[in-house]
Formats: sequence, C-alpha cells, structure tokens
Amino acid sequence: MTDLKKRFNAILQDIEKNVNNKEDLDYVKTQVYNISLLFLDELDKLAEINLNRLNTMINREKELETKIENMEKIISNLEKEIYSSDDDTDFEIVCPYCNSEFVEDFRNGLKHEVRCPECDNIIELDWNEEELETDNYSNEENDEEYDNNDEDDM
Repeated sequence: MTDLKKRFNAILQDIEKNVNNKEDLDYVKTQVYNISLLFLDELDKLAEINLNRLNTMINREKELETKIENMEKIISNLEKEIYSSDDDTDFEIVCPYCNSEFVEDFRNGLKHEVRCPECDNIIELDWNEEELETDNYSNEENDEEYDNNDEDDM
C-alpha cells in the first residue's frame, strides 16, 4: 500500500509541474481524486463479493465436515458389525427421537437404557425377556407338532 501511495503522490507532483494555471491544477487534482475514489469503491465491492464467496465456501466446508464425520461414524459402526468377534454383544439401535442408527456394545451385560450419541436423549430398552422365552418355547412346540404331523402323513 505504501508503494501505491508513493506512486500516487509522484503522479500528482508531475501534474503540478506541468500545469501552470492554478485553476486548471485544482480541477485536475480534484478529478484525479474522484477517479481514484471510484477505483477504491470498485475494489471495496470486489472485496465484499470475494468475502461473501469465502464465507459461502467456509459454510459449505463445515457442512461437508459434518457429513464426513457422520460417514465415519457409520463406517466405524459397519466395521464393528462386520469384524466384531462377539456378535451377541453388539446391538443396532435406532433412536426414536432423531432416527439415528448406532451400535451399542453390551459385553458387560444388558442395560435398561442407553444414551443416543447423536441427540443425547436417553432411550429406554425393553428386552421382553419373558416374551422371548415364551416365544421360543411356543416355536419349539409348533415345530414338534409339525414333525408329528409329518410322521402321521406317512
């Protein structure tokens, strides 16, 4: 900016040397200032446009970073699901508040509630252990009856 100021002053001094009439000199100086103000205004507009573009890019980058983080979580959960050695301890849970899917590890026993990593709400888990045992028992009885019916048909 200092170089620009020096060059501007050099131009004004050159004009002062070559214009002898005081009125003409004042007129030329005024017009040079007006022209330079026009250029500065245009530069300000361009700077504002570029700043807006930069802000748009920054916001877009933040959105992309959020999407990448979510993708990394999903990939991590998929890796756990695919490569997990203990399949009985990992459960996929869908949050009823935000519909976020996540995997919860129950190696230390079943929990009655978990916290959603996305919305931070507590989700109550209903394992229905009695119903599961009853369902399994009913299915075993149905299988035996089906087997017995097959023997009668022969």
